Amino acid sequence: MEDEIRKLCQELLAGKDDDQQIQKLVELRAALRLHIERLRARAADYPMILERRQPTALPPTESTGD
Repeated sequence: MEDEIRKLCQELLAGKDDDQQIQKLVELRAALRLHIERLRARAADYPMILERRQPTALPPTESTGD
């Protein structure tokens, strides 16, 4: 997918005809949307990293007995 996006970017920049550039831009936007959807789906399935450390409690305060 990323290679396709790069190819479309190159074609968009190399295009001389306005109609051709508009068509490549439409294709690029569609490819970017699809890529974003796939990334979001992958991120939703990504396992959560659990905190392995225990939260440290504040040490007890020393009373001086004054």
